[in-house]
Amino acid sequence: MSRMGRTSATALFVLAIATLAALPHVSASVTVRDVGTLPGYTLSEGFGINAAGQIVGTSGDGEAQSRPFLWDDGVMTNLGTLGGSRGTAHGISDTGLVVGESEDPSHVMHAFLWENGVMTDLGPGVAFAVNDHGQAVGCGFPTSASPPCHATLWQGGRMEDLGTLAGHSGSAYGINDAGQVVGSSLASDGFMHAFLWQAGTMADLGGLPGYQFSVAWDINDAGQVVGSSTGADGITHAVLWQDGGVRDLGNLGGRATTAFGINDAGQVVGISISTEDRIHGFLWQDGVMTALPTPGSGSAAAFDINDAGQAVGGRYLYTPAATTAAASPGVPFFIAAVGLAGATFVFYHARRKFRPRKSPNRR
Repeated sequence: MSRMGRTSATALFVLAIATLAALPHVSASVTVRDVGTLPGYTLSEGFGINAAGQIVGTSGDGEAQSRPFLWDDGVMTNLGTLGGSRGTAHGISDTGLVVGESEDPSHVMHAFLWENGVMTDLGPGVAFAVNDHGQAVGCGFPTSASPPCHATLWQGGRMEDLGTLAGHSGSAYGINDAGQVVGSSLASDGFMHAFLWQAGTMADLGGLPGYQFSVAWDINDAGQVVGSSTGADGITHAVLWQDGGVRDLGNLGGRATTAFGINDAGQVVGISISTEDRIHGFLWQDGVMTALPTPGSGSAAAFDINDAGQAVGGRYLYTPAATTAAASPGVPFFIAAVGLAGATFVFYHARRKFRPRKSPNRR
């Protein structure tokens, strides 16, 4: 269950410590583990997690250097780059395939597929997700080396342009084991719309009533899709698409929300910005949205979730109490209010904080 989701070196999400009295929802059944950083680096951000609890992301110095990493049971491995100084791993399959982006020697970002210690260059672009069959999706340049990029599928050594919704650009962010792909594309109205691509056809998923913008970040094997949509109120809402309809997943008192990941049990994770502009992670299940614990002053974002209910975001692994996991010493456990701001690219850039300036993927 690996997706998503990223600008040049900016700060990680920084959360001020809140008091318990100010927090409306409590998730006492979740433990938090700090996955650490690569040796010599000070920052890390986890973006994807698979069924085995392996985590992928990026670790860097906040300035000129970053490396994609694979974290497995307390051990973080540097996956290297394609010859440049920066890289990020965005997704990992249950079979251990890793995808992401890396600078080449000329400082251009290329998509990559990493398997058993070998990193393969997929060409200019970025790969956000990969399924157990080795199909990877992202934003690439199938027909032209010049921007803008298109939603792209890489499989069997080939690159396929998935097209657009009558616009000139788009990106794919998630894929399930059936080969269904989700993402966002510029539509004829000039706004980004969420899409579902399957069997060669791209369909507009629409959004909440009165929406202009929507984006789909993830899809599970049941075909449930999560992402975000503006509503008639002009605020961004976390949404779930299923059975031909769209559902507002609510919020925890904040200004807006977005959903980044969904597992096969239908559990959803995402991030929010509260009315105080604090970024927090959330877990949604069975109609209830709950704030994830906010460790210290670190990020509480949640970008992906596996079928065991383990979620990853920032430099933390969130584990249900029923699942064995060691909590970090000294990590205070308290719950944050959830609320989120922004449109698709606010979240897109937040997930790509180590991205270099010279990248072909900006749209």
